[in-house]
Amino acid sequence: MIKDRVLILCVDRDDDLGRKAKISGPVIGKAANVQAATALLLSDPEDTDANAMFQAVKMRDELAKTKSVEIATITGDSKLGYNADKKVAAQLENVLQVFPASSCVFVTDGADDEEVLPIISSRLKIDSKRMVTMKQAKELEKTYVVLLSKLREPYYARLFFGIPAIILLAFLFSDTLGYGWRPIIAIVGLYLLLKGFGVEEYVISSMRGLLAPSSRRALIVYLPVLALAVISLSIGFSEFNRTAAEGSSVIEALSYGLRPILWPFMLFIIVLLLIGRLIELWPQGRKFETIDMGLYAVNGILVSYIAYLAAAWIVGDAWFSEFVVTTVVSIVIAAVAIEATRNLKTTTALAMKLEGKEAITEAGAYIGKIIGIDRKNGLAIAQTPIGSRIPLKLETIASVGERIIVKR
Repeated sequence: MIKDRVLILCVDRDDDLGRKAKISGPVIGKAANVQAATALLLSDPEDTDANAMFQAVKMRDELAKTKSVEIATITGDSKLGYNADKKVAAQLENVLQVFPASSCVFVTDGADDEEVLPIISSRLKIDSKRMVTMKQAKELEKTYVVLLSKLREPYYARLFFGIPAIILLAFLFSDTLGYGWRPIIAIVGLYLLLKGFGVEEYVISSMRGLLAPSSRRALIVYLPVLALAVISLSIGFSEFNRTAAEGSSVIEALSYGLRPILWPFMLFIIVLLLIGRLIELWPQGRKFETIDMGLYAVNGILVSYIAYLAAAWIVGDAWFSEFVVTTVVSIVIAAVAIEATRNLKTTTALAMKLEGKEAITEAGAYIGKIIGIDRKNGLAIAQTPIGSRIPLKLETIASVGERIIVKR
């Protein structure tokens, strides 16, 4: 790589450039960036990304006197999150193919764009960072303008308006059926718990993969899953209404309602989902995803059975000692399954040719090229573009194709 090549990099993570000015990233070169920033200002004079792009152009002119310098603007996705980061990583690699810089100056208009710093630093050394803020006469006015502009964006609009709207409608539906506010509080509490422990995104991504099969053969298996789910929910709802009408407490009625959902219907659903995913993954040679699916199935069955026993204990159909023993045994089985999965993934990776492949994270951040395998410690050694070496545990590999995708 040629030394002293500096890239002035501007990041528009929420893709205002594409949504408002209809310009796709990456935008490379001074003239192209000036034209794109002007088009963005003409479509939305209040957009701060255009100001960040003009600041990047100014810095490019200043550094061009002493260094080999180029300017580029890369864009993400209006949904933010994984989609945005993946597009940012892919566009950054395209820019570096055109202008193989040794370092960069990162220009941003706010904290959202700073979330891509790990993606950039994994691919390119960052010499400096410049945040561009709009000057306002009053701090209160500045805060007001920023809040209004954020609430116009789809991601924040769903967060501030969509979720409260769903809660209000759910409360109206629950109150109409005579259940009051308690079920809504339980649902909201469960959601916040999943959100707080970072489980929400995993559950959503897993369900998206399961409910959107990529092959017709798997669809044949998923249709009975949908039927079983509807049947189990219907039986559970009927049991809940029956026991509630007989004068049972809310906890007991919920326990009676959850039992047919948790077991044995959940067992059949998990097994069918596992079969469906195997039908999809195995012919494609996606061994690591197949191994992970086996672990998810085991854990799903264990959790479902523990929850079933807890409900049975509440209604008096099981001893508390049964629940405790089953929980302890399930923890042991889960630990064994996790360790077996790690060993199986390591063994599978050692049997494959990984040297020479490029490694990236699930978010699309470039890590480096695999230059060697440490079989004794179960590690793959990746070399970054700046020459440093990063050890990667073979058990963290998510998939192997033209590139190696690693869970980080």
